[in-house]
Amino acid sequence: EEYEKSEFCKKEIDKLEDEIKVGENTKEDLDQKHLSLVNTLEALDRDVDALKAEEEEMKVSLKEAGEQRKQQNQVYQTSITDQRATMNILNKALKRLEMFYATKSAAFVQAPGQAVAPKPPTPKDYSKSAGAGGVLQLLQKIITDAESEEKELEMDEQHAQELYAEFVRVTTATLEADRAALAERAAREAETQGAKSETEEAQLSNDESLANLNQLLKAEHLDCDWLLKYFDLRQKARTEEMDAITDAKAVLSGADFGK
Repeated sequence: EEYEKSEFCKKEIDKLEDEIKVGENTKEDLDQKHLSLVNTLEALDRDVDALKAEEEEMKVSLKEAGEQRKQQNQVYQTSITDQRATMNILNKALKRLEMFYATKSAAFVQAPGQAVAPKPPTPKDYSKSAGAGGVLQLLQKIITDAESEEKELEMDEQHAQELYAEFVRVTTATLEADRAALAERAAREAETQGAKSETEEAQLSNDESLANLNQLLKAEHLDCDWLLKYFDLRQKARTEEMDAITDAKAVLSGADFGK
């Protein structure tokens, strides 16, 4: 009976120690998995924060760019209006000067059928006529320069509008990409959070199981340690006792141990 008890104790202790070892390995795996999931969630949080910050910056940039484009267009509208008004005034002045000098020139030409020749022009009149071409040419140059400046204003406005449109296109595309990335991160975060919760439940269950196994092992040791510790000694003493009894019986039956 003692032998059977000893074998049972050994078997149960070995079984519990094996199960505890498995539980400890499971605990280590679950701890590593939990740490990995926590790190993943922290990385996702950083990504989300960075994407949200970038999204806000781009919204601000779009707003500022729109305001700047509006101001540029207002400056353009004012400049082009002023430029065209100036050109209109210059063109009117040119026409009046042309009419003025044409009238002055006609005064020196004798009309058909006129009997008396007109008074010869004075040196002063010749000076005015000679200077007319220079004044008209200068005014025409000013008008031409003004027309060139108007075209330059229009080209600058068109270029600024093209740059703004391209900026809006690129920024809008980036915003859409960031929003898609945020949605993807949110899905991954939900999935990872679910896995983390499941892992934590598994950790609690495994820790509880380990605690129960350790309690059972402790109980087995309390019940079996004394038996196992002195089992061999008792078995040896019993064997010696049985041998002594056998020898005594042999003496009583007349056996000769000296031969």
